Amino acid sequence: MSEEPLATLPEVVFADGSRAAVELVLSGTPVPDDEVFAALVFLQDRSGRFAVVYSPRRQEWASPGGGVEHGETARQAVVREVHEETGLVLDEAALWPCGHERFTPLGPGRWPSHGGCLQVFRTRLDAEAPPLQGGADDVTGWRWVTFPELEELCGAAFWWPMAAALFGP
Repeated sequence: MSEEPLATLPEVVFADGSRAAVELVLSGTPVPDDEVFAALVFLQDRSGRFAVVYSPRRQEWASPGGGVEHGETARQAVVREVHEETGLVLDEAALWPCGHERFTPLGPGRWPSHGGCLQVFRTRLDAEAPPLQGGADDVTGWRWVTFPELEELCGAAFWWPMAAALFGP
């Protein structure tokens, strides 16, 4: 995978009104943990369906993930977030880095004031659509979807070019 940006978005406005410039980068090399403020995983089942969760705060369907807590690595954060948001338990060793989103703040937001990265992983479960049941209070829906359904739910999201490049036809 190239380290060149797949897409450079000069201004992304989030549901809470915060704004950032975002570069989407495909890369099999993880970002150093001290540069990562959040992480997510494209989580697929044995048939290739994707687990997605609905966040009312972000007002969107997306892959499970969230902020890195103090003392956590990006991998640990994804394992914790997936368990909180879907009830599934992932093995850190089965998480493969596939890219990152580099944020340059254009005002205050849920990222460090100096910016940073959201690490993106991918993994595949050896199970067929295991039951999803989130316990996190910031997720109100979860389901397994095919790639076309993922595009229907998420195709307008700023991060969609990354999903399309990784999993599209």
